[in-house]
Amino acid sequence: MIKMDNAPNKTVLVIGGGLAGITAALAAMKNGAQVILVTSGPGTFALSGATVSIRGMNKEQPYLQEALDFFKDITIAAECEYKGAFTGSTFIPDIIGGLQEIALAPFSLWAGRPVNGSKVMIVGIRGLSGFSAGLTAELLTSSVKQIGLQVTYRTATIEIPWVRNGFFTSLEVANHLEDKQRQAQLAELLKPLVKNQDLLLLPAIFGMTMGSGEFNGLARQIGCSVGELITLPPSMVGLRVLHAMQKYLKQSGVEIISGYPVQALQVEDGICTAAFVDTPGRNRVIKVGSIIVATGRINKSSLAIRTPSQKTETFLQDDCLVNESMQLLNEQNIPFAANIYGAGDMLETSDCKNGNALAIWTGYRAGVLAAGGDNIG
Repeated sequence: MIKMDNAPNKTVLVIGGGLAGITAALAAMKNGAQVILVTSGPGTFALSGATVSIRGMNKEQPYLQEALDFFKDITIAAECEYKGAFTGSTFIPDIIGGLQEIALAPFSLWAGRPVNGSKVMIVGIRGLSGFSAGLTAELLTSSVKQIGLQVTYRTATIEIPWVRNGFFTSLEVANHLEDKQRQAQLAELLKPLVKNQDLLLLPAIFGMTMGSGEFNGLARQIGCSVGELITLPPSMVGLRVLHAMQKYLKQSGVEIISGYPVQALQVEDGICTAAFVDTPGRNRVIKVGSIIVATGRINKSSLAIRTPSQKTETFLQDDCLVNESMQLLNEQNIPFAANIYGAGDMLETSDCKNGNALAIWTGYRAGVLAAGGDNIG
């Protein structure tokens, strides 16, 4: 049995719940569209440190600054604020003692950026797998010298009383730290370590609900500025940002269908008229005004374009192309349909060095255009 949704022509269906899909959904919603977002799981953005780099991108690219400003604004509204600026870049540390050059970063990572002449305490947690505070401090000392800075890194190790089962991950610690009482206990453990220090650095161990307000409150309890180090995937920072953005999407009126892939798009007379979602028990068919495909590189090969009148079915290929209007192109460089748009790292122009910036830029443009917005050319 097939369930039909009679959605108005202003409905924009976004396929993909990663950074490009989220940005596209919010851009379309802000431009007056009714938005449905379908996601079969988190993208690479949620598993990473969630930073944004524009290294290697043409900064004169139309609407790039507008898109990044839009993204910063929505992160403030979603209580997962990003710091930084389109016009500059900075370096933030990771747990293996390296420095990542970024333009924008979540507030907790931004707090950890090296400042010349500062004194920093790096805190290890006994039993936490994959992290050595001493090794990180040693490597960071060398890394900051290479960019002309002098930072004094000291180390200390604490034992968390409520995690005693040998080795554990940062995700396990984060799960415990959802509890306010345990956050307060952690603050008491850290207080004695911050005397004469400018910054206290921890691996990313704070939970999903740790917004900027809660983070600043913890810093006040400890008596020192607090920052997080980017951990190896899956990183709590990316998961935390994803959680906050999904919550904001729902609050903004975006319908989210999670865990079920879109199997196919139906195209008739050059227009996409419906999407087929593989929901359990019955297939769901959503009538649409526009479609934005932002599935990333993992899931897009399973998405078919059906043309019933010609009895043909085409699957999306690797490294998809879009034209200047962000319309998704087939192998003949012709749009699949006038109202099917593409965004994110599924595009041929994607580069791992600036993938998140490209996801924001293409997602924003696709969202505005799919909604019929007139403030983008």
